[in-house]
Amino acid sequence: MPSGDSLIRPRTLRPGDVIRVVAPASPFRDEDLQAGVSRLESWGYRVRMRDDIRSAWHYLAGSPQRRADELHAAFADPEAAAIVPVRGGYGVTTLLPLLDAKLVRGNPKILVGCSDLTALLQWMLSEAGIVCFHGPMLGAIGRDDDPAGIERFRQVLEHAGKPADLRSAFDDAHQWCFAPGVAKGRAMGGSLSLLAALCGTPLQLDTKGAVLFLEDVGERPYRIDRLLTQLQHSGLFDAAEAVVLGDFVGCDEAKGEPTWRDAVDRVFRSLPIPVLAGVPFGHGNPNLLFPLGTRVRVDAGKGCVEFRESPLVSG
Repeated sequence: MPSGDSLIRPRTLRPGDVIRVVAPASPFRDEDLQAGVSRLESWGYRVRMRDDIRSAWHYLAGSPQRRADELHAAFADPEAAAIVPVRGGYGVTTLLPLLDAKLVRGNPKILVGCSDLTALLQWMLSEAGIVCFHGPMLGAIGRDDDPAGIERFRQVLEHAGKPADLRSAFDDAHQWCFAPGVAKGRAMGGSLSLLAALCGTPLQLDTKGAVLFLEDVGERPYRIDRLLTQLQHSGLFDAAEAVVLGDFVGCDEAKGEPTWRDAVDRVFRSLPIPVLAGVPFGHGNPNLLFPLGTRVRVDAGKGCVEFRESPLVSG
């Protein structure tokens, strides 16, 4: 990843801006597309998408080339200020080799995503050198079940300045603090499953000086253990300054134990870095948007993540 000082910061959103909607992963429900578009338009944005966005091939939203071309068109659009995928699912890793980093870097825009989009966010940082955002996508924006996530989406992307702190949603330090301590670094990460899938590839994370954010959904405790162990064996925790854990939705056994916390405790109990849990991002509610690539300070004992710089420049 380029050094923090060389990362490009996109500009803030302005009324009347074009937001490009893309489908870089799995097919989507048309009602999710329409609801999300209506929400963005109600905020005063113009929404633009390609005619072939509804393409589908089994579990993919069209061929890798179609989806890569769609992203290139979105970045090349001179009127567009942001790119928002409809959903994740699966498929981003299939198009990454086709992306033109020079084109993307020459046309920096806000990109928001989570889940499978973790792979594209990592590509944005390491290959294009542009600050990007972990947060809700179009399908989630169109629903009414996460008002806090929707409000933070607008607050962060429409204003230059440091985003508000993120704090653990757990109610006591015994729950949120796996390992105490204070650390500083650059925010990286996202879906634990996707980060594990990138291990051994050219996009494996370089976590030197990083605060690593992790979340997941629908993985049983032993699979959480396996994924964390893969990251550990790949050296990701050796270089990281701290780990911040978000939502692990549906990751406990149905009978109540073991839980995902048991897997986390086993892996991290011997590592000498702060580990904070319960921060509201990922597949849960709320899914609070935050920038990747910018400097953060973590105080695991106090359950707090502080953002130290603005991810955007004034538009």
